[in-house]
Amino acid sequence: MSDTRSDYRLIVADHAASLLEEIVRTKRLPVPTNWQRAQEVAREIRGIVKRMRFSFMPPTMLARSEDAARLVELVKELTGMLLNPQWIDRVRGDPRARKALAETRYALRTLYSLPARLALGDENDPFYAFDVECVTVTSVSKHPNADNLYVTHAKGRLAYTIVTNLADVRRGDVRAAVVLPPREFRGVVSEAMYCSRRSLAGEEGCEPGKRPPKRLVELGEIGAVLREISRSVH
Repeated sequence: MSDTRSDYRLIVADHAASLLEEIVRTKRLPVPTNWQRAQEVAREIRGIVKRMRFSFMPPTMLARSEDAARLVELVKELTGMLLNPQWIDRVRGDPRARKALAETRYALRTLYSLPARLALGDENDPFYAFDVECVTVTSVSKHPNADNLYVTHAKGRLAYTIVTNLADVRRGDVRAAVVLPPREFRGVVSEAMYCSRRSLAGEEGCEPGKRPPKRLVELGEIGAVLREISRSVH
């Protein structure tokens, strides 16, 4: 028996499901969709995540469960309803919708990848809590409203805007990044955080879009985010 109630992956998924349900309930994302069906799907997703969290099954077994398969199916459906590329191109240009769009992408991705992260092992390791991947830094500029921050863009499995205080980040760097709940830093929404203090270009196992080896990742700040999320989830 495993204490899935305290498993970081399931705590993070519970938080993501709650965030997604709130976005759908309040229609924070300005897209034309069937909101009644979207709410039904979001509620079912939340119920499945709760059931998984209180299942007390070993995570590697839970990853292969019917609930895990149903979760992925529902997330795919809701992604099609909320993140239709034709709608999102219009929404992306609306500054009032940028954080809601980033939060929707984060929540859906985090829930979709839950079975894969559960399959990483039965150990309750903070490294498994979020999606971590190597990304290539494609641009770096000074934050327009903060002297000690930089706005970077990076490409891994997806494209990300990452606000950072790391002054040595350079275009062309390959860095480990963790996909976190989006935060707004003085008008710029950040979708991830660098979790390597140097470029990992050439390091074995650090291929853009892939999860890097744990030895290349600094987990300290990930732990702080986990503690914040854990306090908000019951």
